[in-house]
Amino acid sequence: MRTQRIRRIRRMLATGVVMAATGSVLLTAPAQAEEVNEPTPAATREATVAPRMTQGLDGAAARPGTPAEAARAHLKAHQDTYRVPESELATVRTSADAGQSSVRFQQKRNGVPVFGAEYAVQTEAADGGQHVTSATGTLYPELTVSTTPKVAEATAERRMFTLDTRLSAAEGTATERHGLTVLPGADGGRLAWHFTVTGATAAGEPLRQEVFVDAHVGGIALSYNNIDAATAAEGASAAPGKGTGVRVDGTETPLDVNKEVDGSYTLVDSARAMFPVTGGQVVTYDANRQSYLDVAYGPVREGTTIVSSPTDRFAGTATASGAVDAHVNASKVYDYLKDRLGRDGVDGKGGTIHSVVNVASNGKDYANAFWDGTKMVYGHMGGVPLSVGLDVVGHEMTHGVTEHSAGLVYLNQSGALNEAISDYFGNAMETADKGVAMSDPTSGLIGEYLCNGTKPLDECALRDMNDGRVAGEDYLPVSLDIDNGGVHLNSTVVSGAMWDMRKALDPALADRIVYRAAQNYLTPLSGFSDMRNAVTLAAKSLKVSRADREAIARAFDAHGIQEGWERASGTHDGTTLAGDVLPAYEVYAGAIDEQAAQINGDVYAIGHGDAVAWGAGSAGFGITVGRFGKHPQRELAQKDAYLLDPSLDDDRIVFTRVTADSIGVYSTQEKGQGPIRKLVDGPGDELQPVTEDGRLVYIDRRDGESDVMLLDRDGTTVNLTPATGTNADRLTMKHGKVAWRDNDGDHLNVYDIAAGTAQRVRIQSYIFGEITDIQITEDRVFWRETTSFLFRSDAFWSAPLADLTQKKKIGKPSQTYSGQFSVSDEYFAYSTYDASSALGGWNGTIGKVYTAPVADVLAGTPVYSRVSCSSGFQLAPSLGDGQRTAWLDTTAASTDVVTRAAFAGTC
Repeated sequence: MRTQRIRRIRRMLATGVVMAATGSVLLTAPAQAEEVNEPTPAATREATVAPRMTQGLDGAAARPGTPAEAARAHLKAHQDTYRVPESELATVRTSADAGQSSVRFQQKRNGVPVFGAEYAVQTEAADGGQHVTSATGTLYPELTVSTTPKVAEATAERRMFTLDTRLSAAEGTATERHGLTVLPGADGGRLAWHFTVTGATAAGEPLRQEVFVDAHVGGIALSYNNIDAATAAEGASAAPGKGTGVRVDGTETPLDVNKEVDGSYTLVDSARAMFPVTGGQVVTYDANRQSYLDVAYGPVREGTTIVSSPTDRFAGTATASGAVDAHVNASKVYDYLKDRLGRDGVDGKGGTIHSVVNVASNGKDYANAFWDGTKMVYGHMGGVPLSVGLDVVGHEMTHGVTEHSAGLVYLNQSGALNEAISDYFGNAMETADKGVAMSDPTSGLIGEYLCNGTKPLDECALRDMNDGRVAGEDYLPVSLDIDNGGVHLNSTVVSGAMWDMRKALDPALADRIVYRAAQNYLTPLSGFSDMRNAVTLAAKSLKVSRADREAIARAFDAHGIQEGWERASGTHDGTTLAGDVLPAYEVYAGAIDEQAAQINGDVYAIGHGDAVAWGAGSAGFGITVGRFGKHPQRELAQKDAYLLDPSLDDDRIVFTRVTADSIGVYSTQEKGQGPIRKLVDGPGDELQPVTEDGRLVYIDRRDGESDVMLLDRDGTTVNLTPATGTNADRLTMKHGKVAWRDNDGDHLNVYDIAAGTAQRVRIQSYIFGEITDIQITEDRVFWRETTSFLFRSDAFWSAPLADLTQKKKIGKPSQTYSGQFSVSDEYFAYSTYDASSALGGWNGTIGKVYTAPVADVLAGTPVYSRVSCSSGFQLAPSLGDGQRTAWLDTTAASTDVVTRAAFAGTC
């Protein structure tokens, strides 16, 4: 079965963009999902497709040898089915669970691992050997990419900071190199250098960015924040002792602690079953209000001390910091994993579990909790430590379990499944611990105790697995800059099915089924339908009754997770300009306007990585050029180059061209119909080009600076930022005015070309915020300020071009994160995302594009109306002449660029 999110992942990997949908026949499909009860002849399958799931191919016969030997023999014997030579599959590990073994294989090309391409073969002991019962996963049969890089690893590392200003603006960054990876795709795949960049974003959010730089072109091919996927670390040995602690809610609880030689006590638990075998412990530290950035990522650092007490009673600071709750809850999670699931800790090997509490952000409470790759890190929300919730602790630690088992990629559908599994087990632990009945309406609430009794549970909760969301109706195919492609927004669709299953079955049995599904059947790119298959296979392997299997099927049916559910979608009321588009700004957000298209009169240009460009034999990123109401379109694409960031004037289109040798600015005349020619290419890196009336402005990056350059009509070039140390970006130009941001994004600059004068003003939210978009009209400049103190928020501002100090805030509907915006001389439009309502369930008003006349917006009396009545998600609006608008629309099982000549108004 070809699912929407698998199609999204497939296209994402082919072009490097991390959010969109496909279905194009130009694509090489990954392994396909199918459920068979009898062997299916290989001849009935597509020649280029490997199955996502098989059963019964070996019949009842057993194969000799170990599970790994039997699994490999099975893959070799059925190579006509799996389509990938057994010699290209490296054994990763074998896990055993109550009579069943699961052998995982990593696909490689010429020894280079293929991203997300894992296959799990399940076996059971039989007749002195192993019976292969099923196999699940994702394989890519037709990889032809050369594994010899053209771009050096050091060059690739420099390029990723040049091309993505989110990384260059991050604080406290460290880069880990992972070597070469193959990103699979329709064009035979892409070779990429893989890096992990840790630190904090300019807005103060945790950063653990996985970046893949094309090793043949030098452009970023894939990039996503992996902060919630982590592993547990090893700890030091200690002696056990007993104590008591006061929790945040005032109750006292027994503690397993260590008694030190000086007579003091520390929050070190050596009483868990792992300690006698591996020396593994549960250890709790106090960050003493250090910034989370100073304690996250890697081993526990100096200044982060193990929580101690002069007596065996822990209260006061140990309570307020959340240390007592963190310590108790981490031990409870370990016991649950060990006693109910048979797993020895987060890593499955009895490794020490580290928790760090009482972190801050810029001296203020840090309202978050996360795995950083080695340990748990907890802040406070509303003065309450996030470690008070067992479901929160269990949730985050389960991310570590998933990393060591399924390895689900933390974006789009696989990321939502990752979150769903964490929600499921976090709540399973909490309901069991508190004795909450599954029939209780509050049983599905996540984080409901974080308010410490100041709010009703349902008002405090972050999510509710009992929200009743259905896949085909409520799934939100959002872009990566919104919640990593909806990993939290969409998680309750599948966690709700799993939770309903737990209601219908004995809870302990349900937990075993879900755990076995994740441990033995899921692979990194699994989606919702794969989870249904995995749960079904796990239940069969555990010999559950027919009645229980039927209950499982009903639970998934009730949430719409059936074959082809992604094709159940609504309608849109516009004209599609480009179907199945992968918006380039998802990877290059630091350099590319967050708009669906660039518009000049009746001409539009769409920066993308869609299947049309691949069919032309291009690299992953190209530009579609067309005229409203006219055909055909033209694809600007070059082999071994990425073409990005188009800008139009009345005569030409300019764009950034990325190759292995350089980053420069190129153009086509005749409104995009002429040949591609060089404008500026070297000696630095030139990008973010904007053209108007034959003038060109661009960013020149070299020697640690980013300067604004003006190439005038007479061929002269002027540096608009001659001072040393300039770090300009977010460049735009219109009506003879040039605007950009600098000084870490907290200053706005405007330059008048005719007058030769410049203005500079500091933004309102300069302490915790940054400018994230700038646009110009005939007499004003508009910008978006994004802040991330506690929660992300956006505000729009405007100032007359004649005097930036007369800036004013623009009114808009309240409680919204505004994804993108566009402004013309007549209208102001923006897309909305209501974070407070979306996390609790989709209310039908998020992800819509609203517009109002500019005059009304500036007067403070806007009446916003809808650009489109599309039933799906609407993003990245672009305004043209009059009411002409283009936007990204995810109504159907794809992401399309859609246009209307007039606003829809009231829907």
